[in-house]
Amino acid sequence: MRLLLLLLTCFSWPTANAAKKITADKILLVTVNETGTITVGRDTVSADNLARYVQERLFKSFMGTGKMHDHIKLVKATDAVPDMVTTVVVEEIQSGQRKALQELSLQKYRKKFDTLDAKKQGKLKKLFPVLFQSRFI
Repeated sequence: MRLLLLLLTCFSWPTANAAKKITADKILLVTVNETGTITVGRDTVSADNLARYVQERLFKSFMGTGKMHDHIKLVKATDAVPDMVTTVVVEEIQSGQRKALQELSLQKYRKKFDTLDAKKQGKLKKLFPVLFQSRFI
C-alpha cells in the first residue's frame, strides 16, 4: 500500500509542477462592428477615446501586477466591417501603445523612450512586446 502511494505521488508531482508553469496569455480583445462600435471586454469605447483607453489598460495592468497584456487582438464582428473603420481602429491602438510606452519609460527611467540608450530600449522591447506589436488581426 505504501509503495502504491509513493508511486502515485512520484508520478503526479512532475505534472503538477508543469501545470503551474503554463500560464494563459493575457489578451486585450478589441471588437469592432459594421457601424463602428468598438467594445473592449465589457466596455464600449468611442474611436476618439480608444487610444487613451488602450494606454490606460496597458499601463494600469503593469502598475497592478508588474506585467502587461501579452497581445492585443482586433476582431471584426462581421465581414461587413469597412476597411476604413478597421484602419482607424488600428491607428488608435498604435497611438495608445506609443502613449503607454512613453508613460512606462518615464516611470522606469525618467526619460522618454526615444532618448533612452539602445540597451534600455531593447530591454523594454523584450519585457513588454505588446507595446511594439504591429499586427492585430
